[in-house]
Amino acid sequence: MKSKPIIFNILGLFFSAIAFSLPLQVAVLYEHEINSFYEWHSVFMKLTPLNWAVIAITLLNGLLCFKAKPVIKYTIPLSILLVAVNNFFVGSWGVDFSFLTTWIATVTYAVLSYSYAYTQGLEVIDHPEKQWWKIPQRFQKTYPIWLEWEGQKKLLAKTFDISKTGTFISALAGNNKFIPQDLQLGGSLKVLIGTKDGDIQLHATIVRKEDQSRGNYPAGLGLRFNGVGIKETLQLKRLLSVANQMTNV
Repeated sequence: MKSKPIIFNILGLFFSAIAFSLPLQVAVLYEHEINSFYEWHSVFMKLTPLNWAVIAITLLNGLLCFKAKPVIKYTIPLSILLVAVNNFFVGSWGVDFSFLTTWIATVTYAVLSYSYAYTQGLEVIDHPEKQWWKIPQRFQKTYPIWLEWEGQKKLLAKTFDISKTGTFISALAGNNKFIPQDLQLGGSLKVLIGTKDGDIQLHATIVRKEDQSRGNYPAGLGLRFNGVGIKETLQLKRLLSVANQMTNV
């Protein structure tokens, strides 16, 4: 799926609103002045540990929904449980809300929390590999690249495309047989990308291996960059910025 289903943004706002509504409810019920720092201190002191647990889990749900993380399959049920327990105590022993009101609020929260299940959101949660919008933009740009593995073996190749998280490389002379047999999926490499501003040295893992061309892609290796430091991140950002400018010309 090329774009994130809008339901995740809606749920992110929904869960965030629930989290912020709890202290606001306390402020309104006990007639605190919301523009006073000291009043807010009193509001926070009135929140129970269960209230804080609900605030924490709903904020977490909001963040996870914005990012469409599959782990919401576990955090949303947990949040429903905490909300149900919280509302049970409020409705049973509190004086501000009836048990019927809190029960309706719990059911409504549960139904709305699972609204992603009635949309395309369920598909991308069950199949994270379909979250294509998370794939960094690739730039089809050629740079010379040297590969080193087993501490000494070196291979000269070229990038076919490159992104901030990895690159696909092919033979410099277009030879389909350039891939050594000991370069296998999951193998680790040291790579050196040559640019006019200096070399970029990175560590990478082989995540794709093609012995023959497929579609627009030549035979080659797909690499995922590992443990990219601040210096290398800035170098890649500068490199991709130049590649983007050249693409847009």
